[in-house]
Amino acid sequence: MTLARQMTLNIVGTVLVLAGLGVVTVWGLLGVQGSARVASEEYRELRFVLNVDESLMAAQVAAARSAEPEETRTHVEAAGRQIEALARFQEGQPRDDEAHEQDESDYIAKVEEAVQSALESLSASDGGSVALASLSAAQGQIRHLAGEMDERIAAAQSAAASTIRRLRIALALACAAIVVATAWFSVKQYRGVMDPLRRMRDGVRRIASGRFDQRLSIASPSEFSEVADDFNHMAAELQSLYDTLDQKVREKSRELVRSERLASVGYLAAGVAHEINNPLNIISGYAELTLRRLRRDRPEGVDEDLEKALQIVRDETFRCKQITTKLLSLSAGRENVRERVSLRQVVDDVTSMLAGLKPYRDRKVTVEMPNGTECDVSGNETELKQVVLNLAINALEAVSPDVGEVTFTGRRHDGVVELTVRDNGRGMAPDTLEHVFEPFFTRGRPPASPGCGLGMSISHAIIEAHGGRIHAESDGVNRGSRFFVELPAYTENGGRAS
Repeated sequence: MTLARQMTLNIVGTVLVLAGLGVVTVWGLLGVQGSARVASEEYRELRFVLNVDESLMAAQVAAARSAEPEETRTHVEAAGRQIEALARFQEGQPRDDEAHEQDESDYIAKVEEAVQSALESLSASDGGSVALASLSAAQGQIRHLAGEMDERIAAAQSAAASTIRRLRIALALACAAIVVATAWFSVKQYRGVMDPLRRMRDGVRRIASGRFDQRLSIASPSEFSEVADDFNHMAAELQSLYDTLDQKVREKSRELVRSERLASVGYLAAGVAHEINNPLNIISGYAELTLRRLRRDRPEGVDEDLEKALQIVRDETFRCKQITTKLLSLSAGRENVRERVSLRQVVDDVTSMLAGLKPYRDRKVTVEMPNGTECDVSGNETELKQVVLNLAINALEAVSPDVGEVTFTGRRHDGVVELTVRDNGRGMAPDTLEHVFEPFFTRGRPPASPGCGLGMSISHAIIEAHGGRIHAESDGVNRGSRFFVELPAYTENGGRAS
C-alpha cells in the first residue's frame, strides 16, 4: 500500500470517527432538547392550573364565609378565564403524546363543567351549598391534573438526566476510541515512515563505508520502495564504477611496476652490455674456429662428444649475445620520427617470412585485414615489425603442429587501428595474464623455445612509445589466447588521428 493511500485512509478514518462523535453528540442533545421542551410545556400549563386552583380556592373561601355572591362569582369567573387560557395554550402546542393530551383535555372539560355549574348555582337564591360543592369538585379535578403535570415534569427531567448520562458515556467511549485509534494510526504511520528511513540510513552508511554490494529491501510503502530501487541502482552503478576504477588502478600499478622494471633492466643493460659483448665475441669466435678445425682435421682420439660440447658453447654464447642485444634495445631511446606505416603490409611481411621457416610450416596462419589504407598507422615501421614478429612467434610456438591456427585481424574504429592476434594454443591462466608483459617472465613457454622473457616487454615498451595500448586475453589453459594492439590511425592532416 502506498504511503499516500495510508495517509488518506488515516484521514478518512479520523473524519469518520469525528463524524460519529458528532452524530452521538447531536443525538444526545436532541434527546435533552425534547425532554426540556416537554418539561417547559408542562411547567407553563402547570402555571395556568395553579392560577385556576388559586381562583377556585378564593371562591370557596368567599362562599364558605357567606360573603356577597358577587365576590364569589368574580373568583369563579377568573377561574373560568384561566381555564379557557389553558385550553387555548394546549391547542397551540404540538401533540407528541396523544393519550396524555386527551386525558388533560378531559380533566379540563370536567373542571369547566364544575365551574359552569358553580356559576349557575350562584344565580339561584339557595344555590350557595350547590356552588360550594361544584367548586370543591372542580378544585379536586384541577389538583389531580396538577399532580399529573408534576409527574410529567419529573419524568421529563429524569429522561433528560438519563440522556445526559448516556451522552456522557457515549462521548467518553467515543473519545477513548478516538485516542486509541489515533495512537494506533500514529504508531503505524510512524513505523511505516521511520522503519524504511532507518533501513535507508543504514544502507547509506554501508555505502559510505565502501560496502557497495549492499542492497535495500523495502516492500512497502511503494514510495519508499521506488526510492529503494533507485538507491539500489545507484549502489550498483557505484559498485561497477568502483570495480572498474579498482581494476584500472591495478592495471596502472602493474604498468608502473613493469615500467620501473624495464627502466632498471635498461640501466643495467646500458652499463654492462658492452663489457659482456666483448668477452662473448671472443668466446664465440674461438669456439667457432675450434669447431671448424675439429670438423676439418678430425685428429685421432677426438670423439664426437667434444664436438658436441664445442657446439653447445658456441650456441649458448650466441644466445647470450642475443640477450644483451635485447637488453640494449630496452635502454636505447625510441626514435621520435613517425611516418605512415601500412599495418597490413607489416603483417604480410612477417607472415611471409615465418612461412618459410621449417618449425612453423605445419601451422596455419590466416590474415583477415582490409586492403588499402584503412589499417595505416603513424609509427616506426622497424619497431612495429619487431612487435608483430614477437606476437607471431609467441602464437606459433603456443599452438600444436598440424592443428594449430593463428589469425591476424585488423579494423579501424574511433581514430585507432586495432590488430588482434588470435591462436588456438595452450592459453594462459589468470596469474600468467597479469605478468605476461613483465621482463624475464617465461612461465608457460614450451621447453623447445626457452627464450629469455624479454620479447613481450620490448613489444609493450614500443607500443606505449607509439601512444598505443597492448593487452592480452585468454579463456583459460588450453583455450587459446588473444593479443590486442591499438595504435593511433594515420590521417592526412597530421599523422595521428585526433
